[in-house]
Amino acid sequence: MKKTHTVKALVCAGVLLAAAFTSGNLAQAQTCTATWTGNAGNGSWSTPGNWSPKKVPGASSDVCIPTFDQAQGAGLDGSSSTISVHSIQVAEGGAILFGSGKVSIATSLINEGLITLYGTTMSAASIDNPSPGQISVYDNSTITTPAFSNPSGTVDVGPGVTLKLTDNPVQLSNGNLSGGFWFVDGVLVIPGEITELTGQGTGVDIDNLGAAIENASGNNALATLTTVGPGASLSVVYSGTLTVEQALTNQGVVNVGSGSGGTLTVNGSYTQTSGSATNFSVGTLSAAAVTVESGSTLGGQGTIESSVTNNGTVSPTNLTVTGSYTQSSAAALTEQFSTTLNVSGTATLSGALNITINPKRPPKSGQSYTALTAGSISGSFTRTTTGYTVTTNGNTIVVTKQ
Repeated sequence: MKKTHTVKALVCAGVLLAAAFTSGNLAQAQTCTATWTGNAGNGSWSTPGNWSPKKVPGASSDVCIPTFDQAQGAGLDGSSSTISVHSIQVAEGGAILFGSGKVSIATSLINEGLITLYGTTMSAASIDNPSPGQISVYDNSTITTPAFSNPSGTVDVGPGVTLKLTDNPVQLSNGNLSGGFWFVDGVLVIPGEITELTGQGTGVDIDNLGAAIENASGNNALATLTTVGPGASLSVVYSGTLTVEQALTNQGVVNVGSGSGGTLTVNGSYTQTSGSATNFSVGTLSAAAVTVESGSTLGGQGTIESSVTNNGTVSPTNLTVTGSYTQSSAAALTEQFSTTLNVSGTATLSGALNITINPKRPPKSGQSYTALTAGSISGSFTRTTTGYTVTTNGNTIVVTKQ
């Protein structure tokens, strides 16, 4: 889903605040020796009256940002301020915003709420960002920790900004990224490369023109990607572009295009295996060849710059294949009445043509639509949904409601 990144007016004025929201309980990873209350009403970290006890946290403090019933939170005011504490934990429903100063955490940062970074240099012995924790970055920031763990939370890098992780996240080992959602509208820098996305809920979203995950050398860290595993997802949307330099196998979900587009280029073959799905929404997939295996689905609207072999299900809204289209006897072309598959080359047909309807606008008897257009057509569908007549007119297949 596309997000809109905005800078709060209060930040522009130099008063950096963090909103806190309802629900959730404070994490119990440590004892709190400094708890945010916000009682001073100015949202400033450096005001004693905002803390319990009424003392600004120091190097030995274990800081807790709890859930609040009303919008209030902790903020670091000033562009060159420095925070040095023993630990920080942010509860679900709590939030904290750090400005362009330095944040030094001797032991752990545990975030189950929202942490926002505006040009922050942060260091910690460990950082844990479990669900529903989110770390959002709106100005160039750096996080230094040997143990950055994002098992099920979200890291959100805003448009036009860079987040640099000096060490690979815990969930990235030997090229396998397993855990967390990584929403990249700007640039995320990590030391290593990503060859696999695995694990339920693991997701990478390249969401903007110029958005990228880069390695320490400034190269595309996803260029080595070979597999999107079961339960994992890859999205290239909203003008985002991604090129992988070899064959790519999708066993999970790949989303290509949304809003203003999105382009995924595979310098090799693209294969969907059983249980996987590729969803198009005005996007483009370019590959040497595309294969949809039994039990998997490819569908939506957009363009496939390749030939397609369908052994599973192709379900277009208004999908264009620039090469040929070959459908095997066990496969299906599944369309809602009035949608079309456009093939520039030869369509070699067998298997099923399944027709569904919009129950709010069911077709009337005698109503027709174009199910398929092609440069040429070979063969025919062997199974068709009852109640419809299929007619081949030259290079066009027309479906009529009986």
